[in-house]
Amino acid sequence: MMPYIFLGLGVISLGLFLFKRDKKSSVIAIAIKALTSIFFILTAMFCFISNVSEGGKVAYNDLLPLIFLILGLVFGMIGDIFLDFKIYFKTLNMRFLCLENDYDILMITGMSAFGIGHIFYISSSYTFYPELWLELIYSILGAIVLVVLIFVISIKVMKMTFRKFLIPCIIYGFLLCAFVLFSIFRIIHEYSLANLLLLIGSILFIVSDLILSITYFSKEEDYKKEGLLNPESRFMIIMNHTTYYAAQFLIAMAILFM
Repeated sequence: MMPYIFLGLGVISLGLFLFKRDKKSSVIAIAIKALTSIFFILTAMFCFISNVSEGGKVAYNDLLPLIFLILGLVFGMIGDIFLDFKIYFKTLNMRFLCLENDYDILMITGMSAFGIGHIFYISSSYTFYPELWLELIYSILGAIVLVVLIFVISIKVMKMTFRKFLIPCIIYGFLLCAFVLFSIFRIIHEYSLANLLLLIGSILFIVSDLILSITYFSKEEDYKKEGLLNPESRFMIIMNHTTYYAAQFLIAMAILFM
């Protein structure tokens, strides 16, 4: 019961966040965003408690994958906070030019936190299914191919400009793709509700970050467009955060069914 309560509170909190969040962000919006992230961690923790309590479905030797998932969510929350402070600092930078280095630090720190989170997600899947070592290698190789395709299209076709963030974005994109591919192998190996939730969550995660990349790295003239096509439009903000939080809550709820 408790996981569903925190899931519901998370949906309400997300709605409040989307109401307050605009392209400039604010301290209030960041606080609500942090609260929403806390709710997906609480959802995961109560799913964990439900599974390891008396009559739970998880054997004690399967606890490590669940702990890895929770750690992934925690690092996601850390990434949330740093990236939204980056947006807020970018606004302040218009008045205080000395904040430019802080903007870059927040960006790299936020991406690093999310990257570590995905390492935990992948580690969770592998420790749950250690027999899938060959599939893990396939996922790594496939992720390399996917990342090359994504960045070729982004740079050559969409004319996106990553500048000094190119290498961090490539590394992070690789981890995202590896998580999606290994989630596919996981559900092929054993179909279950938990594996389905993880797969959908991983796909929504990459969709969210593709939208976020458009928001951050589009060419200069795109930001002058009117309406939905503007990378910083309210539509893009809503789509980015809705897909992201749906991903994290699905990953959290997967713990209940493992």
